[in-house]
Amino acid sequence: MKTNILNIVAVLLLTSSLNVVHAQKKALSLKDALEMAKQGNKELQVQILEEIYAKEMTRETKSSLLPSISGNVGYSYYFDRQAIFLPGSFAGSERPVQDLAVGGKNAYNAYLSLIQPILAPSLRHQTNAAGINEKIEKEKTIDLHSRVALLVSTRYLEILMMNSQLGVLDQSLQRNIKALQDSRFLLAQGRGLKSDTLRSFIAVENLKSSVSYLKNNVEVSGFELKRVIGLEDPAELELTDNLEFGIEGSKGVNYLAEEAFQIAEANRKDLNIQQLYIELQQRKLKATQAMLLPQLSLIGQYQVQAQADDMRFGQYTLPRTSFLGLQLTLPIFNGNRTQSQISQAKIKAEQEDIRLKSLKDEVKTELTTILSKWKEANTQLDIQVATVQSAELNHLMMDDRFKNGLGSRLELTDAELALTQAKINYLNAIYNLRILHLELQHALGLLNL
Repeated sequence: MKTNILNIVAVLLLTSSLNVVHAQKKALSLKDALEMAKQGNKELQVQILEEIYAKEMTRETKSSLLPSISGNVGYSYYFDRQAIFLPGSFAGSERPVQDLAVGGKNAYNAYLSLIQPILAPSLRHQTNAAGINEKIEKEKTIDLHSRVALLVSTRYLEILMMNSQLGVLDQSLQRNIKALQDSRFLLAQGRGLKSDTLRSFIAVENLKSSVSYLKNNVEVSGFELKRVIGLEDPAELELTDNLEFGIEGSKGVNYLAEEAFQIAEANRKDLNIQQLYIELQQRKLKATQAMLLPQLSLIGQYQVQAQADDMRFGQYTLPRTSFLGLQLTLPIFNGNRTQSQISQAKIKAEQEDIRLKSLKDEVKTELTTILSKWKEANTQLDIQVATVQSAELNHLMMDDRFKNGLGSRLELTDAELALTQAKINYLNAIYNLRILHLELQHALGLLNL
């Protein structure tokens, strides 16, 4: 009975440990990673808040065109009555000017005032400029989506490539361990050379070092991928996609440089943003120029006041004063400050126009470079496919020759090294092609979360 209980406990502990090990792995596809980045990327969260901030700025600017109503209530106690000055004849005095103490010691005052801009060209241009700035922030958010998608996809493919390389190196390691065992067996029988055994040992240790280095890089890249997508789960990532997935579709993409630039010009958000910056500076220029124009406002006020020497509120009289009118403001001279601001705005507008031309040149160069690399990457992939096939055939032939006593261990080792290198070069060619495909999609403005 006691033995059965111990067996049950052991099984439960083993099952629990297996579940823990399993829980330490988190399956993640590229699609899932992109979706997580849309919600969890910190840089995106900051930019979304910046977009909301721009909306509030637009709202604040628009409010300057709406009526402004304010109220004020005040109380004052005068230790000495207020003094007014009148002609002496009005006050029954022979002095040319006579001061008189008037009013109560308790003074109350309450009023409502109204200001409504009617003709305010500068404010209207500022409101339009705020609207353009809001559009810029929206375009920045979309552009950041594209850049985050490129970053996440690149990190994901890096890990896929290193995992694939680990698989190749692990296969090579197993073959070299077998070769080391054979060398030691032949050396023990006196039919092998010590140098062959030493050579095999060095090859095994070098491969172990490479495997360890790659595993560490995979772990570090996993941490970076988690940071980019905003994943705080401590579990190790297990990528479910394959490095070769969709490679045929990527190879089929073909653009001419001029065609690619037209697509980029229609879709790239950084070009749209720069164009909006030009419009923004032009609107700011118009707003500054409008400061030289007259402004017309509707003004009004309703006032209630009272004064007395006591606190008998029921006996107070409450005189009321109200008015409604127009106020015209004419800018005449402010030390040429406005003219200087106009000149500054013109310079800023010219700078933004030059930046747009420069950005278009950069986009053309970027697309031309990527398309050139793209053609070369396709060529390299075809070469590496043929090279891997040849290396596999060569390794098979050398292995048969060695087993039949027709070839040396050195020939088989060279064939093994050539096969491993060919497979790694093939993986690098696939990785380069997929990365260039991502960069091309990003350069064309077609990549998004």
